Amino acid sequence: MSAWPLDPLAAVTHAHPYPYYQDLAQRRPLYFDAGLGLWVAAGHAAAQAVLAAPECRVRPLDQPVPPQLGDGGLARTFCLWARMSEAPRHPALKAALSRALAMAAGEEARRLSESLARDWLMREPLNGEVLDRMAQGLPVLTLAGLLGLPAADAPALVTAVAAVAQALAADADAEALVRGEQALTALQARVAEVLPRAGGMLAELRNELAPDEATLTANVIGLLFQSLDAGAGLFAAAVWHQAQGRPLAAGAAAEWDGLALRDPVLHNTRRFVARDWSYGGQTVPAGASVLVVLAAAALDPAGPGEALMFGAGRHACPGRVLALEIARGGLAALAAARPDWQDLTAAARFRRLPNARVRIYGKEGRAG
Repeated sequence: MSAWPLDPLAAVTHAHPYPYYQDLAQRRPLYFDAGLGLWVAAGHAAAQAVLAAPECRVRPLDQPVPPQLGDGGLARTFCLWARMSEAPRHPALKAALSRALAMAAGEEARRLSESLARDWLMREPLNGEVLDRMAQGLPVLTLAGLLGLPAADAPALVTAVAAVAQALAADADAEALVRGEQALTALQARVAEVLPRAGGMLAELRNELAPDEATLTANVIGLLFQSLDAGAGLFAAAVWHQAQGRPLAAGAAAEWDGLALRDPVLHNTRRFVARDWSYGGQTVPAGASVLVVLAAAALDPAGPGEALMFGAGRHACPGRVLALEIARGGLAALAAARPDWQDLTAAARFRRLPNARVRIYGKEGRAG
């Protein structure tokens, strides 16, 4: 692998992208990349300006949903997600999600994640493949437990969330879309089963969003979907740093915040310009797409040195604390098993994702 990534998208899975990111933030804070056909916001101030600008939206005006979804259940659910909405009701919906997630972010989430991980390690001898399944499953199952979703057939729950994620990928084929629609129906049934007796985090959401059950159900599924790759990447990064002799203490918040800055999971996000937008003497035309390189902006020497892997502005992820607690719990259980960290991570590589840096460790694991 070359010493320098070819472009900001190639940097996501590059072995050492961070010097490149820092240089990009300094030299080219906002520019048009002809090779990618995208505007790129890499400087801290430029990235924050894009994320705050009302002209820069989470979806193109003429494509409220990915076109491959058609008009099925996945498309209707996608439209209801707070993270994909610019509707007038978005601030209230986002606030409701933030309050509900805050209820579960703390010791309860960490203990549940640690308990699930310990049970997992009792069922299966630890190796890279098991570690990959844990990394993907723990965030989903912990969040499901906090929501009060049925614990029966946990593997099927993780598989269903993964099928929805695969259907939403830009390169999803017809078979993936069919599996995604079937998985969505199964997830909707799980949520409907517990709504009448909802407590805690789910009750908070139900009270906030009643009587709009469709929006409630969609955003519960959206939380599970968002936890999948982001949670897997965070846990897998913590394992990698442990193997490199940089262990993360379970209770050391500063160390985990440092991980989010130095080795973030989400490296970039996109915005779509609805009207001509100007910044720093440049005008980004309506209809353009902007790649916001969060990993570069976080390392910009002109910025405050803040982690941006959870985004910023009106669409910042409200699950930051919860995601870190889940990763902490999982790592604590893994450390208690005293694995050979070097052997466990010997096959490390990255999934081929355009925006997220997710390590996988299984020798037979899927890299794509």
